[in-house]
Amino acid sequence: MRLPLLGGSYTSRSIIASAQRCINYYTELNPKSATVPLTHYQRPGLEPLTNFDVGPIRGLYRASNGNGYAVSGTGVYFIDGAFVPHGLGNLGTTKGPVSFADNGTDMLLVDGSTTGYTWKIADNSGFGAVSDSTDTFKGANHVAYLDTYLLWNMPNSVFFGSTLSNELTFDALFFAGKVSYPDHLKSLYVNRREIFLLGDLKSEIWYDVGGTSESPFAFQQLPGAYIEQGIAASFSVANHDITVYWLARNLQGEGVVLSFKGYYASRISNHALEDAIRKMQRTVGIEDALGFTYQLDGHLFYMLTFPAGDQTWVYDATVEDPTAAWHQECWTHPTTGILHRSRINCMAFFNGVNVVGDWENNTIYYLNMDRYTDRVIPAPGGSYVDCPIVFTRSFPHIGAARAAGTQGMVEVDGRRLQFSAFRADMECGTAPLDAFGRAAQISLRWSDDRGRTFGNALLQSGGAPGEYLTQPQWLGMGIARDRIFELSHNIAGPAALNGAWIDAEVLGT
Repeated sequence: MRLPLLGGSYTSRSIIASAQRCINYYTELNPKSATVPLTHYQRPGLEPLTNFDVGPIRGLYRASNGNGYAVSGTGVYFIDGAFVPHGLGNLGTTKGPVSFADNGTDMLLVDGSTTGYTWKIADNSGFGAVSDSTDTFKGANHVAYLDTYLLWNMPNSVFFGSTLSNELTFDALFFAGKVSYPDHLKSLYVNRREIFLLGDLKSEIWYDVGGTSESPFAFQQLPGAYIEQGIAASFSVANHDITVYWLARNLQGEGVVLSFKGYYASRISNHALEDAIRKMQRTVGIEDALGFTYQLDGHLFYMLTFPAGDQTWVYDATVEDPTAAWHQECWTHPTTGILHRSRINCMAFFNGVNVVGDWENNTIYYLNMDRYTDRVIPAPGGSYVDCPIVFTRSFPHIGAARAAGTQGMVEVDGRRLQFSAFRADMECGTAPLDAFGRAAQISLRWSDDRGRTFGNALLQSGGAPGEYLTQPQWLGMGIARDRIFELSHNIAGPAALNGAWIDAEVLGT
């Protein structure tokens, strides 16, 4: 019988409900004519583009004129069409996220300090600290652009400000503050020509009403639009089209991931993810979480990475069902084999590719759908290494199987199963031989205590190059009452996964 894979990563608070891991695989819905509803595909590998003097990569940005920019360590760089970096100047800080915005002429860059930085994007001239004789601008964490104005938050307050129209100049009257609840403004974000003022506990939406001589500040709160949710991690906010995502906090708690569309906030996290977030919140904290969105082959991904928690979770908006839409992405240390969070620290799209920056070293990469390793520098000062990507998928609890001595299917109902065979339904014969002339290997391990502990992994061939009909199978696997199977490999080639077939017989007890 077929053992299907219908969702993503879902290891619930109790493994008796679900113990499914989905690491570095994402799902894609198949047409109705397909033999399975979903196929799992490998996430793209990291392909180096360029290096900077020092790392980490703190921010990437595509300007309105198409220019690419990066902050690496203290350095600010213009990245030309050949991905050659050109230094523009230096910041006074060495770490932490940065935020960019431009008005078509001037760039505004902030790094959480009391200083902002600016230059002309036409020729990248004039890099320097922001000058404001009105003392209105005192640094920021977030900047954005809307309707000819550059906007910024005023840290540790309810206030935000704007420049004059089409200018990087300031007016002491050009500011306002959250009015519906007195919590601090944690993040400022623009989507659909509206300003999201995301507070610590509650949030508001503002819009451009146009300034007048009596009231020159152009923005007011949008009547009737209020969000009873704040933001737990100020850099977790990102958007796809008119949908905005963030890691939320409110008066009742925190740790739920929201999407906001059409003035309605929806929960897109699931109980399993929220359990993982709660455990990080209680130990190392979640306020450092970073959110990015990107599109690959029509998949709309929202990546939420937790630096202190060393975890990265990715939501696929094309799947929609929150219980099935999430998977984990990991980087495998080439020496220890330990799985860590994705190396992606920031992201932008320019020069025709999705460009990402490393959280530890001084490299930017692009997401290469045809690379099945991460070519990275594992530690600052080292050299590039092709790190294997470990692809792992656990299978669900088995609820029905063949009745003993018959071909009919019956409910397991807590009885033991005798397993004669497990056959992986996956793409084989696509990877090169290794340095010792061996074909790619696929491992299978299983747990007979419902996913609490696993036995040793058993290897089967994934097929030499061109052996496309290879079907990895494991025979004579004994008897168990509630077995969880888990496939894993680091095949350096296409290895899509449909699921598996098992030959299992329900016994009498």
